[in-house]
This record gives sequence, structure tokens and C-alpha cells, in this order.
Amino acid sequence: MDINQKLLAAFQVEHVEHLEGIRACLTRWQENAGAPDVDEAFRRAHSLKGAARVTGFAPVETLAHQLESLFALLRGQALPADKDVLHVANAALDAIEDSAACLLQGGAPPDASQALEELEALVRSATEPLEKTITSAETPGLGLGDILGAPAEAWPNAANPQCSANAPSSKTIPQGAATQPAETVRLSIENLDRLLQSTSQLLTETLQQDSLSRELNAIHQQVTTVQREWESLQQNAEGALRRLNAAPELVGLAKYLDLVEHELSALSKRTRVARLLQQRSSWTVRLLADQLHEDVCRARMVPVESEFRGFRKMMRDLAHDQGKEIEFRVTGFEVLADRMVLQALKDPLMHVLRNAVTHGVESPSERVRCGKALAGLVTLTIRAIGNRLTIEVEDDGHGVDLAQVSEFAVRRGLLSQDEAVAQSASELARLLFLPGFSTSRAVTKLSGRGMGLSAVHEAVSRLQGAVELRPREEVGTSIVMAVPLSISTHRLLLVVCRDQTLAIPFDSIEALHHLKIQDVESVEGIPMVLLGGQFTPLVRMDNLLDGTPFSGGLDADTLSIVVLRSRTKRVAVAVDSFVDECNALITNLGPPANALSTCLGGILLEDGSVSPVLNPTELVERFKASKKAPTFIAENSTDKRLQPTILVVDDSFTTRTLETSILETNGYQVRVAVDGIEALEKLRSDKIDLVISDIQMPRLDGFGLLEAIKRDQQLSRIPVIIVSSVDGSEDQERGLRLGADAYIVKRKFDHLELLKTVQQIL
Repeated sequence: MDINQKLLAAFQVEHVEHLEGIRACLTRWQENAGAPDVDEAFRRAHSLKGAARVTGFAPVETLAHQLESLFALLRGQALPADKDVLHVANAALDAIEDSAACLLQGGAPPDASQALEELEALVRSATEPLEKTITSAETPGLGLGDILGAPAEAWPNAANPQCSANAPSSKTIPQGAATQPAETVRLSIENLDRLLQSTSQLLTETLQQDSLSRELNAIHQQVTTVQREWESLQQNAEGALRRLNAAPELVGLAKYLDLVEHELSALSKRTRVARLLQQRSSWTVRLLADQLHEDVCRARMVPVESEFRGFRKMMRDLAHDQGKEIEFRVTGFEVLADRMVLQALKDPLMHVLRNAVTHGVESPSERVRCGKALAGLVTLTIRAIGNRLTIEVEDDGHGVDLAQVSEFAVRRGLLSQDEAVAQSASELARLLFLPGFSTSRAVTKLSGRGMGLSAVHEAVSRLQGAVELRPREEVGTSIVMAVPLSISTHRLLLVVCRDQTLAIPFDSIEALHHLKIQDVESVEGIPMVLLGGQFTPLVRMDNLLDGTPFSGGLDADTLSIVVLRSRTKRVAVAVDSFVDECNALITNLGPPANALSTCLGGILLEDGSVSPVLNPTELVERFKASKKAPTFIAENSTDKRLQPTILVVDDSFTTRTLETSILETNGYQVRVAVDGIEALEKLRSDKIDLVISDIQMPRLDGFGLLEAIKRDQQLSRIPVIIVSSVDGSEDQERGLRLGADAYIVKRKFDHLELLKTVQQIL
């Protein structure tokens, strides 16, 4: 790569950072009117000007110079940071972005004269009175360029009348905290992806080490058993062995038996040492592999802006092509997410934004007739909530014509007339995600073929996410996509169905249950189970995967149930057994598996076999769409039999699931929390009759939670049961002293004991 290519590559990254940094400053000014901190914006505009000068991008340099002058005036309070100034600054940033994009591609920059003229007019309006003031003061040797380029403290103004060019202030531009910037190094995406793949393979190899540990343990146990048998034989045959040693003709046999004893003892010691060394090595390798994988995954987390930065220009171009005026607002570009997630969402999000312009926002004349602002508003909001990335696109256009959607669905045979009438607004809106479903009467290069939203649904589903179109009551439309923040690794549940090991992502698992066959009821011929106060349809996993009708066959006394949830819908899926939990990287299996909507990919198991990873969202939707599927019960429906509500607090998913299953099977309502902080939030928002809590948890442990409950007058009457593996008498005494109503040790844990304790307290 020659020097020019290196400069262009550096500018391509740097100019985006400066533009987004300045935009962030403008947003803060807008939110805190009257108190702008302009130093950051001034510094970035100055750096942007210098970078453009080095690369020879004169149009960008000119705009950045005028922008720098504007920020200098703002910094010296010669201009107010009002709405007009912010509008001109944003327009200049858009012009710089458009010019840089064209120049980097080797094309001619667009006409930016309007943005430049508006900037120059603002600068002139503030500098002409200033020039007159300087002239009347007869300040020698001081020019306008000196003023604009000088620090704010050196400006002659009411706040600092003593400063002049001949008597410069000793102060300098504030630099913020005097800290060294973090050292960084640029790494190619390909190298980072290969590094992630290698660490994932290393994690898989550690599973083989676990298998080796178990094998060594088994060998050691066998050797120990043989040694014990030999020692027992020696004790029982002591007399015979003495006679054997005394017989000259059997001296060889006696020596052989002594050799066996010696070698057996040595073998036992060596297997014990090898087992301990292997366990220590395996533990160290697992620890280092986990740390390395975590570091690589963290390195893959990038600002959303790095992948979505071209959307502003795209929206401006779309608005121009459509003859519409669009105000495009973005929030959350600083959110960090996995680069692979962002890349997978880039095209779907482009479809959604295009729809907002082409289908959503009306033409200027139509908006005027409707009494709306001339410019349509499209907002892109990005949030990180827990381990989920939520992206919402809203517009203030005419919204979705649900009557037209219903009519089109009937015409295509998707719904009968009666079914169309019975559909809710959200159910009708979901039809728009079907392939080929479009209510547009004309096919253009941007819309009309009905593929946009179906592609969005498919892409989001493959990320184990969900997408929802929300028609708004008054005007406009909102589309919300929720996906994992990272797909570098997934927490998976391994289950067995018909001798096949399958993996299910935990993100979509609501609960696990062991139910009796007597708990299954039939509603209109469909098996149902009562979970959490509401009936949930039950289906076997093999029927769900094959697309075959439910065929019964629940011949086991106890059912292993996985409750899958997609948005507000859920289904109970029966499997043969639960196997294990694991963290793993999902790998593309290639054709034909990658063509199956129910398969996200595969993972390598410790025995070398491959387990398919199922797509829970698609499974739930497949069940819902089947002709045999019953009507889903609304999420807020409850059983008429009011039962006490119990809050289970434990950071272990398995323990929470076990306790929840036991309690729900016996008719109790259950809420769950992963630590004391979340538990307190639920206690203050829900009606809780009893708390069952572990001790060792992150953020706030069980003792801290218990103390907080008993200290709060509104919560102090709620009984608390401690269920913990900590069995020391001092811990039990502490728990009871803090106000616990019972203390159950996990190693002695018995579900009958838990139920008996709950019944006694309630």
C-alpha cells in the first residue's frame, strides 16, 4: 500500500470519528440549551480541517475551516448556540460527509455551496461587528484570523477586557483531565475473525480435556480397585503365600507375585499424580481460554456508528429522489455491539429506513393538507438493554393501512373473511413480514415487491432475535428489532430428542419443567399444561421439527418440558431429557442445513459429534401457524384460582428452574430474579407473598437482600426462606438473626421439604 492509499484509509476512519464527535456535541447543546461546551467541537473541526488538507480534499477543508470559525465564535460567545446556528452546523456536517464519501470513491464532490454560504453568512454576521470594535480600539497587529484562531481567553470581550494580541494571556485552551490517551492499534477485521474462530476452537478443545479427565478418573478408580483386591487377597492367603515362598520349585512364582505387587503400587501412584496434573492443567487451560475468548469478544464490540454511519447520507439521497423533506434523527450511535451483529442488521435496517421514506412519510403537499410539518420525521433509536440490542425506527407518516392489509390477506387466501375480522392490529401487522406480501400498487426500484420486511424478519430470526411492527394510534409506524448484543458465543441448553442431541439458546427459554403425565389436559383436542396460571399448548419436539401434527405418544410418567417464548407467545415443548448447559460459538453448517429456517447452525460436542442449534423464534412461529395450533392465551391472562406469588432469587439458571418447576407444579405463582438488586425491584413493583433466596449472588447477596427487606417497612412482613449450599452454623445463625423464616441447606435439599416449609409459612 503506497503513502496515498494509507492517507486515504486513515482519513476514511478519522473523518467519521470527528463528524460523529461534533454531532454528539450538537446534540448535547440541544439538550442543555444555553450552556454549550464548544471546545471538543472546535478541536474536532480543526483536526478535520488538517486531515482534509493532508489528503488534498479541498472542499472538505473549506467547509471544516468555516465550521471551525463558527465554533470559535460560539466559544467566544460572539454567537448564541440557538436553533438556527445548530441547523447550519448540522447542514455543514452533512455536506462534509457527502463530499468525503464522493472524494474517497474517486468521484467529484457534490455542490455544497448552500451549506458553505450559510456558514459564511453566520460567521460574517458575528465577525463584522467584532472587526469594527477592533478597529475603533486601534489594536495594532490584530487581525480577524488571529481572533478566530486564538484561545477563548485571549478574545477581547466583556469577560476579559485586558487581553490583546500584544499581551497574550498565559491561559491556554482547557484540555480536560490531564490523562494520557489510551494506546490503540488497528487490526484488520479478517484477523480478528480468525482469532475469534481460533479461541472458539480452543474452548471446544477444553471440552475434550474434560472428557480426558473423566477417563483418567475412571482408570485411577480401576487401578485402586485392583490394588484393594490384591491387598485383600494377601491378607486372606497369608499362610499359603508363606508356603509358596518356602517351596523351591515355586520361587519364580513368588517373585512374580512380588513384582505384581510392586508394579501395582507404582501404577496406582502414577495414575494418581497424572490425574492431578491433568486436572490442574485442564483447569488452567480452561481459565486462560475463557479469558482469551472474553478479551477477543470484547475487542469485537464496536460503536454502532462504525457500521451504520452511511445511513444519514442514504436518507438524504432517498428524500431527494422521492421529492420529500426528511428530518432524520439518530440516538445511540455510541452503543457498543458485536460487529457481526451490526453487519447482519445493516441491510435489514436499510430496508426499514427505506420503507419509512417511501411508504411512511407523505409528500410535502400531502403533509400540508394534513396539517403536519413540511418535513417528515424519521427517528432511529438504538439501545443496549441487558444483553440485548434494541433498534427502533419510527416515522410520523400516515401509518399502516390495516384494512388494506386485511383485504390483501383475504385476496391471497392467507385468511378467511371471518378470520380477517377477528385479527388484532398486531396480528395483521405481522402479515407484512411474509414473503411477497406488499400492499404497494406500483413496483419501483425501491419498493413494491414485498421482499423488504420478509428479509428483515429472516435476518433478525437468524440472530435469535425478534422484529415487530407496531401501528401507532394517531400517526406513523414503529418497527422494533431486538437481537443479542453479541453472537460470539451463546449460552445453550442441550436436550435429547429421539436419540439426537439438540441445542437451544437460553435467550428464548422461559423455563424448564418436569411434569407428570397427569398434568397434561386436552383443550379442543390439543394437549395443554397449566404453567404460571395460564394454559400453554404442548407439542413434542420431533413433531415441531418435522412439521407433523401432534401424535401423542407421551408414554413416560414424567415429561421434560422446555417453555419457548417469542414476543408474547409461548409453547411448551416436550423432549426426552435435559443434558447439560454450555457456552459455544454457533457455526454455519452449510447446505442443506443453512436453508432450514429452524436451524441457526451447529456446535461441536465433546465427543466430536455435531449438535444442530435450533431457532426458538421460528419454532414458536411454526407452531402458531400450524392448523392444529390452538389460540394462544394473552400474556396477562391469569388463572381464576388465586394462588400465592413466590419470588425465587438465585443467580443459577438451573436452580431457579428447578425451584420454579417444583412450585408451579404445586399451583404457586412464581417470579424470578438473578440477584438481590433485581429482587428488590420486583418486590417494590409486584405483589409478592414469599421470597426464596440463595446467599451467594452478584451485586447484592442473600444476606444483604434479607437485611434490606426487613429494614423496609413496606416489605418487612414478607417471609423469607434461605436455600443455600452454605451450611456453616454461623451462616445459618446469621440468616435467622437477620429475620429469615427458614434456612434450607442445598446438599440436604428435598423438594418435599421445600414445599412443606412453604406451606407452613403461608
